Parts: sequence; C-alpha cells; structure tokens
Amino acid sequence: MNQKWPVHLFEYQHEGSTWTIEIPAKSEQDALERINQLQHAKYLGVLQMKLPVELGLFARLICWWQNRRRISENFG
Repeated sequence: MNQKWPVHLFEYQHEGSTWTIEIPAKSEQDALERINQLQHAKYLGVLQMKLPVELGLFARLICWWQNRRRISENFG
C-alpha cells in the first residue's frame, strides 16, 4: 500500500480485556468494509520485525538473511 491513508481504530472485547485494531483505509466506510472481510482472513504467522522502507536494499538483505537462518535452523 503506497497511499498515506488515515488509520481507523476499532475496539473489541476478548477474554475480559479490551483490544484495538488499526485499519488503514480511505474512509470510515472503507474501514468498515475491511473489518467485515476479516472473517475471510487466513493466518500467515507471527510478525518478527518491521523494517523501515527507507532502508531499501539493506532491508531486503536483512529479510533474506533472517529467512535463510530460520530455514537452516528448522531444516538444516
């Protein structure tokens, strides 16, 4: 996503706690439509880190190295 969209906040209750989800979207209606699509989401895994876009090629090298290291730890 290249757009600088506003971040819309949604709140929900789970196991006695209140949680918040941030949804970047063009408008409130767009954010509501995105929230409704969450029921169709699939699990991708656990976020390991966020790398700033400004790192460019360096960020890609870090990701490549981390992925290579994890593969060798799990399968090597």
